[in-house]
Amino acid sequence: MRKAARFTAVALSAATIALGTVTVAHAGDYTENGVRIRSNSTTGSAVLGLGYTSHTITPICYQAGTVINGNKWWDKHRNNNTGVTGFSSMTLLTKWASSHC
Repeated sequence: MRKAARFTAVALSAATIALGTVTVAHAGDYTENGVRIRSNSTTGSAVLGLGYTSHTITPICYQAGTVINGNKWWDKHRNNNTGVTGFSSMTLLTKWASSHC
């Protein structure tokens, strides 16, 4: 019984370290590097800037737009690292606005 408890503690510690590494490597609010920040919620809209996995955002509002990976919702947000405000597909963000535009 004692051996099993020790093994479980070691396994949990290893899992915590592994998960901690993932979190540290992806500390921002974009799920990918080079996420386009657009002037509107369509893929045909002008690109105003790019977001990276280390960047954080301030969500503003959301609206429907071009469907990306089965999701029509886009988030208007401010990239806190670059100051650019615009829209990105919610499929590429880790946090979202709670109010409609």
